[in-house]
Amino acid sequence: MQQAENRTVFSGSSKEDEACAKLFWQSLTLHPPIESRLVSGDVHQRLKKAGPGRQPRNYAHTAMEEDPKLDQFLQRAHAEMMYEESVKLTSKSIQRQETLYTFRQQKEARKQKEAISQRVRPPVKEEESDEDLDEKLEVAEALAEMERFDEKLIEQGIISED
Repeated sequence: MQQAENRTVFSGSSKEDEACAKLFWQSLTLHPPIESRLVSGDVHQRLKKAGPGRQPRNYAHTAMEEDPKLDQFLQRAHAEMMYEESVKLTSKSIQRQETLYTFRQQKEARKQKEAISQRVRPPVKEEESDEDLDEKLEVAEALAEMERFDEKLIEQGIISED
């Protein structure tokens, strides 16, 4: 490696190595030192903080001083609301239990009445309807016709009597 006229020359290297080195050095760019910059990143060069604008202060977002009497009143009101809610829920629960108890009693009374009526009631025979009789008659006629057909086949000797 030789240094000639502010250049580095690679002698004795292959053409490929020289091309890679040349490409590398061309792609490398050096940034100027910090001292030579026109503007520094120092805090003293930053702009001062802007003063308050022309708009008045928004008192809706400022914290108010807590009044102890108001705080106690709000706590009592909240406790009273919670108590009323618990009383309401308890009364609903009691009413539900009473309703369920009444339903159970009615169910037991109904079961007892059904048991008594089942012991007394004679068994009901189902009467055959006209449709059932017609259906049975059709089945009987079909069977009789099949028997006659079988007898004809036996007489003709087509089938044997088994």
